[in-house]
Amino acid sequence: MRSIPTDLLRAFVTIIDLKGYTRAGERLGRTQPAISLQMKKLQELVGTPLFDKDGGGNSLTEAGEVVAGYARQILALNDDMILRLSKRDTRGKLRLGITNDYADHFLPSLLAGLTADGIGVTFDVTCDLSFELLKGLRDGRYDMVVAMTPDGPAEGAFMTWRESLTWAGGPMAPPFSETDPVRLVSYPEGCLYRRAMLSALQREGRAFDLVYATPSQTGIEAAVTSGFGVTAIATRVLPRSLRELGPDAGLPRLTDVVVGIYLKEARNRSVVAQSLAARFADMFVGRTETVAA
Repeated sequence: MRSIPTDLLRAFVTIIDLKGYTRAGERLGRTQPAISLQMKKLQELVGTPLFDKDGGGNSLTEAGEVVAGYARQILALNDDMILRLSKRDTRGKLRLGITNDYADHFLPSLLAGLTADGIGVTFDVTCDLSFELLKGLRDGRYDMVVAMTPDGPAEGAFMTWRESLTWAGGPMAPPFSETDPVRLVSYPEGCLYRRAMLSALQREGRAFDLVYATPSQTGIEAAVTSGFGVTAIATRVLPRSLRELGPDAGLPRLTDVVVGIYLKEARNRSVVAQSLAARFADMFVGRTETVAA
């Protein structure tokens, strides 16, 4: 029975996530020719091409998609095992920067999973706007950041994926007239949800009023639930208290955003962050589409 080394699978997944051999080599500390040799070896072991040459060399074949799915599961199990067996990894501290809505939606299940697995990592969590989180990572204030970018990943992404956005309203939100200003509830300036709403409305020449701005996710939910206005949010983190407003609501389509898990540069990366990165990626990415970094 053939065995596939995890370093080949990690290189394969990194090429997919960073959309290229050169960037994958930079991330893994290898040259581009070395990464190419690893992919040649991997394809020899599985007995079939994994990359579609007609798609520019980075698109996956059907077999490549299958291998990618298994590779992520294998690497997640491998990293979880290493994390649980290493006392240094399981007793460290992670300085995490994350957006409010992702913290509310994902952190409870993440922490419950760590507790169930006996992983005693401690957390120092800061919730902020994405551009502030990425700046904090560059300044050395965080070990890991989960942040959004508008047009593509920022440098240094461990994993990125695309999120669709939706308009969200209260339980009784009515359809919107094209002649009435849209009442917007949002985070402060700099928030990508806010940017997406304004861009969509301006693109169609729709009038709007910014009626409520707050850095608090709870404050946004309260304002929208009460019918004071509408907001935008990533579709899969939509709170239960809000209702997705579809095309029949009379609002323009919102553009997607790119979400990424970002780690400090390799030479300054904490053991805890490195060990938890795969677990975070598995939890956040799920069945979403990974994109270029």
